[in-house]
Amino acid sequence: MDKGEGITEDSRDWRVRLDHSRDLGSGFAAPGGEFTRALYEWSFTVEGKILQCLIANRRLVELGAGMSHFGYAIACVCGAKNFVAVEPFYADIQEASVQSFISSVTGQLDRIPYKVVAKDMLDYLIGEPDDLLCVLACGIEDCILPGVDYRKKVETEIARTMQKDSFFISSHSDLFPGDLTDIEISFPRPSNPRISDRLRLHGGREALERYGEKIAPYLNYS
Repeated sequence: MDKGEGITEDSRDWRVRLDHSRDLGSGFAAPGGEFTRALYEWSFTVEGKILQCLIANRRLVELGAGMSHFGYAIACVCGAKNFVAVEPFYADIQEASVQSFISSVTGQLDRIPYKVVAKDMLDYLIGEPDDLLCVLACGIEDCILPGVDYRKKVETEIARTMQKDSFFISSHSDLFPGDLTDIEISFPRPSNPRISDRLRLHGGREALERYGEKIAPYLNYS
């Protein structure tokens, strides 16, 4: 590796790293956080409490967790069993952010077990068994993925690793795993109601049967 390549690989500027990550055939290089934060804020609203219903007592995995702790914060608020932040480029900052969050809310939220995994999301998912996870992805759009083939492989792995009665929770992401039914919800961002955020819930028959009544009101919600 020459000096120029080293600078690209070590850069903290995601725009610089994006082309390099694509050349490697690996996932996103964006730091993320905005959409995950909006989802976290929404989870405290009356309508947003559906997230607590869907995530409680599950193993929550966030793909492309970026730099911020909001995936872990969602897991705590929603009563997840544990949380995994999958982040290949900013794992150290993600770890520091989660630790800072834990220190700031001690005594206010129940702390749950977590780990940060410095892996590409496809590599991580391939190593997980079938029917185990509840998966979260925020801001994983086509523009930051290395290509269509990569996206399709990730979608296949998401569908394989999901608990059959769980939903893939997708905010502003271009991932459509398997033949799952998707329910789209638009909601005003709590910190700035002039902005509308997009959430999709992807689930199979078991998930729809288990949560059908709770999700029904969202079919007309916007």
